[in-house]
Amino acid sequence: MGKNRITIKEIADLSGVSIATVSHVINRTRYVSPELEERVARVIAETGYCEKIAEKKRKLKAGRASVIVGVFPNIASAVYRDMVASLKKRISVQGYQFLISITNDDLLEEQQLLDNLTGNKMVAGLLHVPVSDSAANYKKLIASDVPFVCMERNIFGEGIDSVEFQDRKALFKGTDYLMECGHKNLLFLRESIESTTREERTKGFLEALEGRHMHAGDANIVDVDLGLEDDRIQMIIQRAIRRILPTAVITGGNRLTTHLMKALKNTGIRCPEEISVIGFGDETWMELMDPPLTTLERDVEGLSSLAADLLFEKIHTGKAITKCLYADIGLNIRKSTRMLGSDPYGVEEKAVSPADIILTQEEKRQLRKGKYRVAISFHYTGTAWAELHEKGIRDELEKYGIDVIAVMDARFDSRLQNMQLEGILIQKPDAVIAIPTDDKRTAKRFQELSEVSRLVFISSLPENIGKNNYVACVSVNEEENGANTGRMMGEYFRGKDNVKVGFINHGAFFFGTRARDLAAEKILDNYPNIEIVASQGFGQIGNAYHVCRRMIKAYPQIQALYVSWDQPALCAIKALKEMGREDIAVFTTDLDQEIARCMEEGIVKGLSTQRPYEQGQAAALVVAKSLVNDFVPKYVGVQPYVVEQKQLRRAWRDIFHDPIPEDLT
Repeated sequence: MGKNRITIKEIADLSGVSIATVSHVINRTRYVSPELEERVARVIAETGYCEKIAEKKRKLKAGRASVIVGVFPNIASAVYRDMVASLKKRISVQGYQFLISITNDDLLEEQQLLDNLTGNKMVAGLLHVPVSDSAANYKKLIASDVPFVCMERNIFGEGIDSVEFQDRKALFKGTDYLMECGHKNLLFLRESIESTTREERTKGFLEALEGRHMHAGDANIVDVDLGLEDDRIQMIIQRAIRRILPTAVITGGNRLTTHLMKALKNTGIRCPEEISVIGFGDETWMELMDPPLTTLERDVEGLSSLAADLLFEKIHTGKAITKCLYADIGLNIRKSTRMLGSDPYGVEEKAVSPADIILTQEEKRQLRKGKYRVAISFHYTGTAWAELHEKGIRDELEKYGIDVIAVMDARFDSRLQNMQLEGILIQKPDAVIAIPTDDKRTAKRFQELSEVSRLVFISSLPENIGKNNYVACVSVNEEENGANTGRMMGEYFRGKDNVKVGFINHGAFFFGTRARDLAAEKILDNYPNIEIVASQGFGQIGNAYHVCRRMIKAYPQIQALYVSWDQPALCAIKALKEMGREDIAVFTTDLDQEIARCMEEGIVKGLSTQRPYEQGQAAALVVAKSLVNDFVPKYVGVQPYVVEQKQLRRAWRDIFHDPIPEDLT
């Protein structure tokens, strides 16, 4: 290809990077890793594109055709403010002045502006966000000799060039993510003004529903007139929420996101505990909120780069190009969305919070009179984790005068647990709190025990046990536990290209870890810069050491590891240290002293943890309620806790209810 004809898009394709990355390398507008910068620079030199760059860096034009004008609806919106700043940098490099005109989204005002601009001989070209999508409203502009490119919105007609965001793909991605998190009753808030972006976003929302076998007739779509007063807008949103009772809301614009969050705050609705939110947002305040907002975030730099390059091609060639290019919209997952807990058999119901289980004064009196007895069957003990489970159980039962008659440690041996359950069966306690060592191998013994005692399980259920054979399952929301870990990995590598990671999963038939591992893997689908190059189960904890060694030898390019929980993670870390690969970031679940030490050292970058004391309390509360009342929820979920190195000390106190040990400070 000729040196003068190569475009920035072709440079990006040959380099294997985005157009925005090439632009950052050329204009020094953002950090680019040395490896990528070298790759792009090599392609620029080989293709002769450097001559084109040098030609562009000439002195500022003066006189005829020396001005580029950006025509915007407003500059109150963050996306338009950012476009102005980004375009100014790119246009100045080309030697043109950059001016802006505001239409206030008024068609008549826009037409008057365009008439003036197309008749001005100093105007070399226009970058235009149109008010209307009808070509009939732009006959003079289209017929004029002034090159123009539409941005963000499009005009339907022949010979019109545009650069738009992938609005349909973005709303599809956001909506599908919410449904993947277990949400079925969704609300989509969109602006009432008709535009191509509004229609594309609506199509993306509906296509995501159809992809999950939901019909368009089931869609909850509410139009909001942003021309109304703020109080009226928030009233419309509040009424929609009261009428539809959604578990999640997704918005179709920056301002809609702001109004939604105000409406939730004013009605006392908690996000994400009661309603998950995905905002359409480019505002910096969104990541500073409590909780930080999950957003559909537009690549404004990318769109501005594409639009400016397309306009300059038209100016330099004098020809209509008739292209429609697209800039990406990424799903930036933060903490305003949560996975709905489903019970271990996948029944789509929201996990009940322990705070919603309340004992009346009469029920407490009955418990104290009843002289009830409870046995505990753990899969293993002897760790701070198990001790906290037991302490939470004992502290809660003690409030009601309920005795703990036995605490069994199966040492992760299903045969030993079956023998211990036989001993418990002989004692016939009123209730048993248990963590199965193996969902299959202990199922028969638990089935027999259910005939004489009430069963409350922590984290997992025996296979095929009927709902009438146990009281409840108390667990951390394992899907959210895994999602938190995957999200931390994704955020750690945000902005870095071609990241390779490995997954060291449990691999055993165990509901809790299986749900957690799958959720962590699924969440990374939303980070296209990250590729899972290897995934292997370890089965037994000690095997994680050998799995890690084999994986890193086979894939030395791995930059991070997900490991199912802290004990196998420690085995994997031992292998990494022996191999001199402490550069590999580890993400896992569950906090304990050794994994905290690894976090202090820096090899563990983040983890999501259960709250064992609170889970023990919840299990005991469920037992107490079941002894005096038949109406007990089948699935009780305790929210996980996200731990990062910078707040390890506070997290330790919250989880263990004690100060962090001195040797970790």
